Amino acid sequence: MSNERRLVVFVMLTFVWVMGFPYLLQRLGLTPPPAPKKPPAVVAKAKADADALAAAKKAEAAVAKRDVVKPEEPAAKGEDSKAKVDLVPAAELVLGSLGDASPTGYRFQVQLDQKGAGVESVVSSRYDADFEGRVNPHLPLQLIGRDRSKPLLSAAWPPSLSLTLSSPDGPGRAAPALRPIERAELSDLNPDVAVTEDMLDAQLWEAVRDEQGRVVRNLKREARDGVPAAEGQEASFRTKADNGVIVTKTFRLWQGADGFEFDLKFESPDQERAFSYNLLGPYGIPIEGEWYTSTFREVFFGTAAPGGSVSLEAHTAYEVAKAGDKVVDSTVQPLRFTGVENQYFAILVAPILASKNPEDRIDRETRAIVLHRHPQDIQKSDVGVRIGSKPVKVGPNAPQTFAFQVFAGPKTEAALMPYGAEELGVYRKGIIPLAPTIARYVITPILSFTYALTERVSALFGGVRGNYGVAIILLTLIVKMLMFPLGRKQALMAQRSQALQPHMKLIQEKYKDDKEKLTRETFALYKKHGVNPVGGCLPALIQLPIFVGLWQALNTSVGLRQAPFLWINDLAAPDMLFRLPVDVMFLGHWFNLLPILVVGLMLVQTKLFAPPATTPEAEMQQKTMKYMMVVMAVMFYKVPSGLGLYFITSSLWSIGERLLLPKIIHETPAEGEDFGDGGNGRKGPPTPTAPAKPPGSIAKFWNRVLDEAKKDPTYRKIVDDRDGGGKEGKGKDRPGGGERTDDRRDRGKPRARPGRK
Repeated sequence: MSNERRLVVFVMLTFVWVMGFPYLLQRLGLTPPPAPKKPPAVVAKAKADADALAAAKKAEAAVAKRDVVKPEEPAAKGEDSKAKVDLVPAAELVLGSLGDASPTGYRFQVQLDQKGAGVESVVSSRYDADFEGRVNPHLPLQLIGRDRSKPLLSAAWPPSLSLTLSSPDGPGRAAPALRPIERAELSDLNPDVAVTEDMLDAQLWEAVRDEQGRVVRNLKREARDGVPAAEGQEASFRTKADNGVIVTKTFRLWQGADGFEFDLKFESPDQERAFSYNLLGPYGIPIEGEWYTSTFREVFFGTAAPGGSVSLEAHTAYEVAKAGDKVVDSTVQPLRFTGVENQYFAILVAPILASKNPEDRIDRETRAIVLHRHPQDIQKSDVGVRIGSKPVKVGPNAPQTFAFQVFAGPKTEAALMPYGAEELGVYRKGIIPLAPTIARYVITPILSFTYALTERVSALFGGVRGNYGVAIILLTLIVKMLMFPLGRKQALMAQRSQALQPHMKLIQEKYKDDKEKLTRETFALYKKHGVNPVGGCLPALIQLPIFVGLWQALNTSVGLRQAPFLWINDLAAPDMLFRLPVDVMFLGHWFNLLPILVVGLMLVQTKLFAPPATTPEAEMQQKTMKYMMVVMAVMFYKVPSGLGLYFITSSLWSIGERLLLPKIIHETPAEGEDFGDGGNGRKGPPTPTAPAKPPGSIAKFWNRVLDEAKKDPTYRKIVDDRDGGGKEGKGKDRPGGGERTDDRRDRGKPRARPGRK
């Protein structure tokens, strides 16, 4: 090549390197991505949503103003007049912030609602909302909240963590979950029917202000008992129930926490009073990947179990909505936490007990409720929980206070541990033994380790995060290397069994009328040739829990959610290469490339390594397997792309292992060798051998080297001495003029040294 051509090639390679390498690093997530630009349609939609939210809040404020008792309006004669309640703007009822994404900042923003003194919404500052398509609009994830796209439904139920009071002399069960409008209609339609609940969730509470007139106050917490020092905020509401009990509710949010706290304080300064309270749990968690997921919303109850542990019980939204009169509840064991979850996130409320006695409880019944029944798909219904307390007694100088914790965040073991709910982060739907344990204690730590490696590599290029796509590839390679001995043993047993198929067919034809003799001859043949019929299945059975554990770990890892890799924008969702012009039955409206690649590699693997069919039954079995792969492609068409990446890496490893590593040498029985019956001398037909494969270039080169070496007299002398011979054995008993033959039957036998008998 001339110097001019070398210069042109050098310039072209330099240009490709300069332009392509930064793009590759950016697609792998190893360099900081540029600030995303929201498309005009997304900006318009966000503005429309904001306008709709402002209009809804304005309408609620107008409704709340009608509930305010003005001072100039005298109370009716014989009725207790209530104190004036000022309506506080929604902007003054915000805890936390969405602008601080530092590790020590607030994890989310809590919007409180003065009407009902509950939580209007909880919006995460760490996670984006679920999206479908090729563009991420980067909208914050709302973990708790009412669906503002359906104003009638959002106004039907009070906010999360709202409260009602009921009579303690009930039938031992909590009052049924009724919307405020339903309780009002029940009272209006039939005045003789007494509604036993004080509708504190439907009335306007007083927002307690400090000396500076602020509703939200700043807090500081000193480090104690392993709890680090932190800054926070709190807000309080107060009201007086119809039975004369004064109720104060206080919310507190701390920086760096995945949840918040709230207290219920009941007072009765003038006389003793008894009642029960009903607490509406947090609700409104969104469905992740609604068009492809099989996990929607589930209600769970965590109750105290013997030995201080926690027993977890979960029910899908389909079960709760289909229950009807058979209420899904928890009444036997003391409640430790309850709430709603989806595939990656959970929201729960947990009572804080004053003592460590496992028998202590504040609940009488915890019931699953249906907030909104989905008209088309019942399993997508919005569900929640309602806690009914035991009877509470208060009196002069004898107030009662109940403390609760609320968690709203990812289902990781570290985040759930402070609430005693670590089991929520474990995959609980598997039926394969040991698979959840392997996923929890083996696969997940390895995935964290490989992701940490990618973070270190990313830091070398100025990045701040790793890449989960590369981490999954490294994880697959590590798992395949750990299972390498089992895989090779399985392949060895498969080849040996395949080589014995002609003998097996002869035995089956000969002893088809004698089942006992057939079994004995079959096992004798296996024993003679070192074939273990279970040897090929046992490695697969050992690998099955590992594979299922890997599937569970990848399917529940919140780190894969919205993690990019190459053209994939979300490793927890299908890769969605492009949108189809029409919806396809069972497949949806997206074209996913990874499932097709997985099935294609499986077909290639079968074509390369599956032995040719020797019987019509084997040929039919191979055709059936090909059809099954097509069915598998449809079944796994919507699996997360992280799992597809694992399948592709695993298949490429298996193909490379069989092609590049030395092939297994199988010793087939020679012609006339006995088989079966423990070696009783009966002769069997020769085992059919496959046609010789033409040698490759490396084999030809090695043969030339051996031919040249055989011409050397020193080499011939060493070979003759090793064969036991010197001059006596040279060329006498060996065919071909003294050249050594490869007698496999004498392989491994000790040879006599020269000069010894």
